[in-house]
Amino acid sequence: MATYPDLRDKIVLVTGAARGLGAALARAFAEQGARLAITDVDTDGLSEVGRGLGSGPDHLLMEVVDLADATTYDPLVARVADHFDGLDVLVNNAAVLKRAPMDEVDVAEFERHLRVNLTAPYFLARAAIEQMRRRGRGGRIVNVASMAGRTGGVADVHPYAASKGGLLAVTKALAGAAAADRVLVNAILPSNIESPMLRDVFPPDAIARTLSQVPLGRAALPAEVAGLVLWLSSDASSYVTGVNWDINGGWVMS
Repeated sequence: MATYPDLRDKIVLVTGAARGLGAALARAFAEQGARLAITDVDTDGLSEVGRGLGSGPDHLLMEVVDLADATTYDPLVARVADHFDGLDVLVNNAAVLKRAPMDEVDVAEFERHLRVNLTAPYFLARAAIEQMRRRGRGGRIVNVASMAGRTGGVADVHPYAASKGGLLAVTKALAGAAAADRVLVNAILPSNIESPMLRDVFPPDAIARTLSQVPLGRAALPAEVAGLVLWLSSDASSYVTGVNWDINGGWVMS
């Protein structure tokens, strides 16, 4: 993993940090010396990740939050900013993914996907941009989208694909709105990450069929995806905003 000295002591909020990519992101930022706030709806998983980071309260804040609840967005960002006296980086990683045939998708489940995967990132970003504007030091926002947002996804993930497609558009809209405050907003579009979400949602034969179409011939390790997020959060990407970054082993080339 590359090192980014400018991330030391930066204040970073990562949502959905209890497992998979979110846990890898938490570890990656902690290794860079960031002051880290991590959130998830999974209390036990979040606690386990926090213990593994081995950081004290001056470098770690854990918040159990259900991002399906719209009343949590502004208070969460405010608590992080109050605890650390500011916010430099927001990584919108939390997401839900449930497969269902088109004729079995109900309105409640569709709206739940939109709340967690699209509404929450937008309003968390809006609150983060306001905090960054007050400090006058700029900032970074990285939205974790998905190749499903560009391609429609594999079978039976319609609400997920819709929410992630919306997140790609929101990323560009926010990038334009926040540029004057030197807040850079980008998205990553990973696919086939070796993670609990992948294994929970798709059967082994479906995963194998998909990976057979990937030129690199394997799933991504969470740490490989985290590397791109670190770069986008650092000074090394200081002229990059409004970009949706594919990271899929060559599966989809655009």
